[in-house]
Amino acid sequence: MKMLFIFFAILLLSCGQGNNRVEKEQKAKDSVNTNLVEPSENLNEDEWEAPSEVQEKNPLEISILNLYKSMEDKDEQEFLRQFPKDFKQFQGYFGWDTPNDAPHELYEHSVHYIEYLFYLLRTNKYPDHEKNIISICENGRWEPDAVNYFQHHVVNHIKENEKYNLINSLSDDRAKSVLFFLFDGPHPKFDADFASYLNASKKQILEDLFETGFFDNNENPDPFPDEEINSTFTLSDYMENEHFFIRDIDINNDGVLDKIVSAGRYQGDELLLFINDGEEFDFTLKTINFSEDGGDQIVDVVAEDGGFFIKTAFPDRGLNEAYHHIIFKDNSWILTNSVYRTQSSNQKDAFIHVCDVTQGLNMADTHFFEKLKGMPDEVEKDTVCTKEIL
Repeated sequence: MKMLFIFFAILLLSCGQGNNRVEKEQKAKDSVNTNLVEPSENLNEDEWEAPSEVQEKNPLEISILNLYKSMEDKDEQEFLRQFPKDFKQFQGYFGWDTPNDAPHELYEHSVHYIEYLFYLLRTNKYPDHEKNIISICENGRWEPDAVNYFQHHVVNHIKENEKYNLINSLSDDRAKSVLFFLFDGPHPKFDADFASYLNASKKQILEDLFETGFFDNNENPDPFPDEEINSTFTLSDYMENEHFFIRDIDINNDGVLDKIVSAGRYQGDELLLFINDGEEFDFTLKTINFSEDGGDQIVDVVAEDGGFFIKTAFPDRGLNEAYHHIIFKDNSWILTNSVYRTQSSNQKDAFIHVCDVTQGLNMADTHFFEKLKGMPDEVEKDTVCTKEIL
């Protein structure tokens, strides 16, 4: 029976290419959330075919070829490292290339890869990788075949293993994007049981999505307008731009150098993060570099263990510096703490106040800057800061 299920899934994915594409899409839409095969646990007997263009790659790179090799070798940890971490890459590996009306490289074998991913998660040996299935959901849109199959498995994984904290722990903005994807489709259906396990704010988000968010014969607007979701930035736009500087830093702890672009001194507060996927640098986040009009200005962005820090200074006022430390955690960039250094006076007995302020803020938060804690006031300094003798 299991082999029949797998056969059915492969048949569903492989039918209808070329001139039959429209018919295949309509059939898939009609069958969303129904007739979906269950994941197989007998995966070792499958034969895997290499991508059509096989070239020698650096084994440290994140690439489609290295994903294939890790699957072929059943190298569990490498497979999880190589598996896509966002929707764009997932769709680019397993989805349909609409502009060229052709399948992407692993389209025909997407069932195997998706089943193997969830098989590994069911072993409970890799709990840290559960957050990656959530990151794939962010900014996702329903498509037939591989995307639909992945969507189905994410919902089942959360429900069967009671992993609702994967959503409840998200910021509201991220949760909205994830929940939109999980219930998106030709005929969205509210899942009261799923909703009952969400905390109050996330449950309200899901209810609001079903009231105004999902397309229903175009009666309701899309809460994520295309111009907002598809807005992106290209690294090449900043390469020769005198108003910006670029630093090579591993920002997601995968051992590969990425790119951080920052507006220069007195040029604004833009900070952009680009992830190195082994082939190109993909834009992933636009945030701030802590520069202020008439206030602190960017000095540099510097790598450190587990992340990087942004140094700013207030010009023309003696020693007045800030070091904002940022790490990559749960697929987000978190400002963990800010260290403020300021000189007490210009007298001979002057000293430096060093104030380490806990932040715990997500750099992607819309109201991030408003929540930023600054230098403690004069009353607090004596209790929360240390002193360095000049």
